[in-house]
Amino acid sequence: MKLLCKSANERHPSARGSQPGIEGRPRREHLDEARFDAARFDAAHPAGFSFEPAPRAPAELAAMNLAEGRKARASGAPPAAADFFEAGISALPDGSFKLGNDLAFALHAEAAECAHVGGQIERAESLLDVLDAEARSDLERARAHELRVAVLVTRGRLDDALRLGASALAILGVPLPDEGPARKAAADAEVAAARAALGARRLRDLLDEPETTDARTRAALRLLMALTLPAALVNPPLCMFIAARQVNLSLERGHGGASPYGYMAYAWIAARMLHRYDEAYELGEIALELCARSGQHELSCRMRLLLGAHISVFTKHLLSSLDLFAEAYDAGLRTGDPTYLSQTCVHTSLVRFGLGDECEVVRAEVDRHLALVKDTREELALAALTSVRRALDDLVDTTRTAPAPHATRAAHVREAPGSAVEDAARDEERAAPPHGAVARVEHALRQQICFLFEDHEGALRMGSLAEASSKGGAGDLLATEVYFYTCLTLLSPALSRGRQVITASLSSYRDRLAAWAERCPDNFRHKHLLVRAESARAAGEELAAMKLYDQAIASAKTNGFVRDEALANELCAKFHLASGRETIAQVYMTDAYEGYLRWGATAKVGQLSRKYPHLVPRAAQSARRARSPESERPASPEPPRGGSDGAAAVHVANATVAAEVARLDAALCDTRARLAAELAARQLVEQERAALEEQLRRMQRERPPELSAPLIPIAGRILAMPLAGEMVPARVAEVLDSTVASAAERRAKIVLFDVTSARCVEAGVANALMRAAGALQLLGARVVITGIRPDAERALGELGIDLSAVVTRGTLQSGLAYALELAGGARQRRGGARQRRRVARQRQRVACQHRR
Repeated sequence: MKLLCKSANERHPSARGSQPGIEGRPRREHLDEARFDAARFDAAHPAGFSFEPAPRAPAELAAMNLAEGRKARASGAPPAAADFFEAGISALPDGSFKLGNDLAFALHAEAAECAHVGGQIERAESLLDVLDAEARSDLERARAHELRVAVLVTRGRLDDALRLGASALAILGVPLPDEGPARKAAADAEVAAARAALGARRLRDLLDEPETTDARTRAALRLLMALTLPAALVNPPLCMFIAARQVNLSLERGHGGASPYGYMAYAWIAARMLHRYDEAYELGEIALELCARSGQHELSCRMRLLLGAHISVFTKHLLSSLDLFAEAYDAGLRTGDPTYLSQTCVHTSLVRFGLGDECEVVRAEVDRHLALVKDTREELALAALTSVRRALDDLVDTTRTAPAPHATRAAHVREAPGSAVEDAARDEERAAPPHGAVARVEHALRQQICFLFEDHEGALRMGSLAEASSKGGAGDLLATEVYFYTCLTLLSPALSRGRQVITASLSSYRDRLAAWAERCPDNFRHKHLLVRAESARAAGEELAAMKLYDQAIASAKTNGFVRDEALANELCAKFHLASGRETIAQVYMTDAYEGYLRWGATAKVGQLSRKYPHLVPRAAQSARRARSPESERPASPEPPRGGSDGAAAVHVANATVAAEVARLDAALCDTRARLAAELAARQLVEQERAALEEQLRRMQRERPPELSAPLIPIAGRILAMPLAGEMVPARVAEVLDSTVASAAERRAKIVLFDVTSARCVEAGVANALMRAAGALQLLGARVVITGIRPDAERALGELGIDLSAVVTRGTLQSGLAYALELAGGARQRRGGARQRRRVARQRQRVACQHRR
């Protein structure tokens, strides 16, 4: 199919762009080779794209480009789809919107959506301006507003997106509650109704709910889906209402296209607001299954992101969330979902940071994410990833010094001239509504950096700002980190006495961690144990503190939290050092030093070396021994410089355990290396498999005609020739020549040509078929062509190709029935002739006998 177009500027001056490229539209480049893989689409259009005029009606050309663009988008090629839609717009006749058909609106809406996906925000807005001016019905206005909401979210104008979405929903008869106390009451009532409706049925029964045919309901569900994310970021009560409203609409009026997302959004609310984590996870899994059953693949990215970032975190190990993020990332690239794809990048980076994955590896991944997000122009995700990148820089940049007490990170960690002014300007900018959602990420990460570099006043201030930005409670991993580091900061002995928090406030934070630890010990038990250890230390309960520190270290190690393991060892070392147990402190500082090395936090390692020079050298030597083959046997512990016999025994035991742990760490590193090698081998196998598939496809195109289109004997002297795939005239001519030769050799009487699986039957192909039919008829064979659709037959007739000389049937089955009936009749006629000859011979014999 060729792209057929004329100047878009001639037909739609209001949508004219100043960018170079196809007339009126900027030529889009692919974001990168891995993002929108158009290989499948290119295979379906090997001739490429050409913009040549053709003798067809403009409206017909526009409709053809609309259909081909939708096929391209469905096959995972948004850039190619955008080219088709723009070509369709260019082909529209004058006054298309006034003709009363939906073609012009559909082309502009599809082109605007593709422009948004490709980061062409200005082009998308110009197309949406046309839609706003030309919309003729409530449904068209709602669709235009839905697309505009997506663009506003990309630009970070969340409040504007919510206002526009509310006006569109009012048009459809699904109003949102007004600001103020009434909104909270409406949200509570809507959530209660949703809980009652879901509680009245088994959750799996949702898979069998009927589909709605009401277009207004389906449009309302799409708009509610578009508003869920911005509402969650700036107005949690409104988000509660929107999520619950999607569930109630789907159950009251039937499922629409966006219903699976509505159930996932409600699961998010059930986890975030109601703390019903198990119910939320079950509902989320059912929503994914419903999405797969209904074929709503465009929802896959956003649904997996919500499940991994806001629900799975509280029920499964963080590695499960990373698996969901990987699936969401692939789905977002394949279907073109820039906003949720960018948010997937943000949450992936935050989870890897929280796990303590090697800083340089995470930083390289963040750089790749930044490149993608810059292309999609998602401003909120870009700012959030920049904050993650800055935090990683603080951890690995050894030229930066640690913050001094009572100082902020801006003044002491970042030593470049003017950096404090830059940070202050950035804080002021992110306090504004468009960037309020980014402030939480920035402040939470700065809280962690401040605490790690012992700036406890800065950590306390950043934690307060981050908690104030966490509207509606802890909804993801980063929110739980704020509680964790706030507890550690408030319990720190370095915090001035006047800033110590009252017991009741600390208990409330600790209780939240306890609830999460009970619900998901893999992710939160070590954090809760460490906070309890610090609380015991602050209360003077040294024996309890020692036990809790060891339990926290063991739990973090078991579950693979490298950063938290190192932090627990550091705090335990400081605890023993403050009590005069320097030798024991050396053991724990050894593990802390090695843990920060594994994390790749070289700036933190340097800070420990400077502040604890009497502890770190031995830690460094132990770390080097742990990485060498000679360290497999425990080293003899060194006696303490002073203290009681009990302290000496504790030291010996801890040193022995530390050496054994170092040996196990080396074994773990080897295991990780083997796993990495296996992963690389698996990726290589996947690449080889893809290359093999491409080679097989190429061989199929190049193989001999008799193999690419086999001649199949049916019965007697009936032969069938299926023609499938690309119907290139040269290839068809070769196949038909081979068919004629084989039919002559086998003395065939009936030959069927089946074109049911052919992608298209062009004039050249039809002419080749007619030539072959003529040749076969000269050989005495009857020709039957099956699988030509009535519209294709009419089109060939309009081109002057006469099919009356051959028999045509709509399906292969009817063609075979006709051939068998024809062959049966011929056999019956031949049997009758033989019977007549037999009777004649018998009569002759009787006559001869009578004459004798």
